Amino acid sequence: MPFEGLNAPNNSTSSSNGILHYDANEVTSCDKDRKAISQARATEDDLENAFNPKTYTPGSYKYSRQYLRERLNRSILHEFSIDEQKARIELAAAYRLAAKNGWLESIYNHITCNVSGPNGEHHLLINPLGLNFREITASSLIKIDFDGNTIHPGVVGDIMGVNKAGLVIHSCIHRARPDVRCVNHNHNWTVAGLSSTKSGVIELAQTTHITGEIAYHDYEGIVISNDEQERLVRDLGDKDVMILRNHGLLTCGPSVGAAYYHAYTLCAAAEMQSHACSMAFNEGDLLIPEDRLIKLSMDIAKNFNQTSFGTLEFAAAMRELDYEQDHSPYPDYRN
Repeated sequence: MPFEGLNAPNNSTSSSNGILHYDANEVTSCDKDRKAISQARATEDDLENAFNPKTYTPGSYKYSRQYLRERLNRSILHEFSIDEQKARIELAAAYRLAAKNGWLESIYNHITCNVSGPNGEHHLLINPLGLNFREITASSLIKIDFDGNTIHPGVVGDIMGVNKAGLVIHSCIHRARPDVRCVNHNHNWTVAGLSSTKSGVIELAQTTHITGEIAYHDYEGIVISNDEQERLVRDLGDKDVMILRNHGLLTCGPSVGAAYYHAYTLCAAAEMQSHACSMAFNEGDLLIPEDRLIKLSMDIAKNFNQTSFGTLEFAAAMRELDYEQDHSPYPDYRN
């Protein structure tokens, strides 16, 4: 233990029952000395095994807020190209928005972004397995190749690795779709519930039409097998939105903002459908727009703004994060 061998204060006194009593000021001074000595001499084993009620976290002291806070407040963005810095900031924002919107299941689910290397090679940015989405920063994202090999660990990659299930789902989409920059996968509860219905998404409301055409992929259990990758790619086709049956959603697009806004509208559409179905007396009580109007709305939504799909919406969402960051105890996502 790091404090072993330290002497008791010299002015301690002993009572008749042999119990030592110390002056309060001397105890405080001693504690400070112990802290200084422990910081100077502590080994990894000392820190791993020492118990401190204020910092205790299951598994390792490296998972504690106190330890990670210093790491996550550190920015290493200067190590990357300007384009990658932008991608890292946007992707970190997407993770924070996922947490804000409730699009996560504990530390699981993933959003990935394809970034180019200096020689034209392609890598993926992904979250470290173990960070709360509210903790993720631009510098904490891990850069991997499409086979899962670490290219850059970020500021916490030596502590936390990458979830294999996330790699299996995301890498095959990025490989097969050069037009896709970002893939967003989550287990939003309403969408997961909808994914377990035979009818799937019903084109009930305008928000649903903005989501665009939706693909479906049948459930094959937790996605850890590379064999399923071919079927994921086949079922997605050229669409940007897919319902994973009995599972959740997958959205993608040419930008982080596009994948985010597809997820935003799909989650909203699922909630609207949940409300509509709970209010309808039977299936015949649902008002479903004509196919031609649904198609018209989908086409309009693709080019509704002068900017590309999701750009204005994502920029507005990032500003909201920036306002909240001023009063947030979490590390700045832009670090």
